[in-house]
Amino acid sequence: MSKTRMFQALWLLLLSLICVLMFYYRRESTKSPQERFFGEDAVAAATVEEHTSAPLPTETPTPVPTPVPTVYEVTEVFIPLLYTPSPMAPTLPPTEEPILLTTPAPTAVPETAAPFSLIWFSDTQYYAYKRPEIFLSMADWAVRIRTEYNAAAVVCTGDIVDNRNYTRHWTNAEAAISRICESMPFYCIAGNHDVGADKVEYETYLSYDFCTAPEEMEFTEDRHCWVLPLHEQGILLCGIGWQNDDAYADWLNARLKAYGDLPAVLLVHSFLNDDGSLTTNGRRVEKAILRVSPSVRLVLCGHNDGSARWAKTYGDGHIVNAIMYNFQDDTKHGLGYARVLMFNPQTRNVAITTYSPYLNDYNYYRDTEKDTFTLYSAW
Repeated sequence: MSKTRMFQALWLLLLSLICVLMFYYRRESTKSPQERFFGEDAVAAATVEEHTSAPLPTETPTPVPTPVPTVYEVTEVFIPLLYTPSPMAPTLPPTEEPILLTTPAPTAVPETAAPFSLIWFSDTQYYAYKRPEIFLSMADWAVRIRTEYNAAAVVCTGDIVDNRNYTRHWTNAEAAISRICESMPFYCIAGNHDVGADKVEYETYLSYDFCTAPEEMEFTEDRHCWVLPLHEQGILLCGIGWQNDDAYADWLNARLKAYGDLPAVLLVHSFLNDDGSLTTNGRRVEKAILRVSPSVRLVLCGHNDGSARWAKTYGDGHIVNAIMYNFQDDTKHGLGYARVLMFNPQTRNVAITTYSPYLNDYNYYRDTEKDTFTLYSAW
């Protein structure tokens, strides 16, 4: 072979080698790092496994909303108490197991004693501050249902206004409360927003008539706490203002003893946390009053957001229930809710329901047993 032909063959071989290397380099550059490191077969298997379709989840049916009770249906809870002459026990809506089972009634009642109710407002401060129309709707509703539920009074467990230093807040509250007072009594206690959390100042609070009426109330000298016997209903209403101390407890225990034949309902602003535990003030009240005065059977409170219940059995067998609610912090869905507490003198049960006349809605919670329930042998 001539030198020329040998040189041409080597040149073709070199070109072929260069083409093979270029092709290989271009192919490798399109591979992922995993392909270059593990090899195509392993990656292909992993790719098949990775993209294998997972089984479709079981389809969740769309929840059916709980039907909102009509006025008649809610009234049915109370109709056996108010209107039915039959001695048969009323059929109540489903509730959890009774908190109270065997507590005896503190006093005998005549068979003709009529069931009655208390309408309960809690922490109306946001309505007095920004939404007076909500406060007005609650007041008008309370007046409308007074006869149907034989309402003895509207009670408020404090924080009527948001800031005691703003006259507008008090004016808005007074506009609503005055509508109530034209038709039925209104009884309230001071919350921290009404008088100040630390620097307690009652002067503005006490300048409004609805905070110091009626004349039948017995007040402490500074008018921070009071008691009011409701002889027709057979209960003693008691109110403890914000920042109470041992002197108030001593005074209240003396008045409770004087009215010992009347089971007492105690209004106090702070008693329960939202988990049902006692607040700092609640522990003080429990120790200084509830342990000392067995005639206190029911405590109503607000202050903290949400809803909670508490019950305790004392050494002599009597049981005290406490209920807390405050929804006004939910400025979209928690507006205008109030509670009706229906007292049955024959069974000593208290049936409770929750309603917002502003939203026309029963029960703030989806779990309606938090809002509509019965306390058995509770007073």
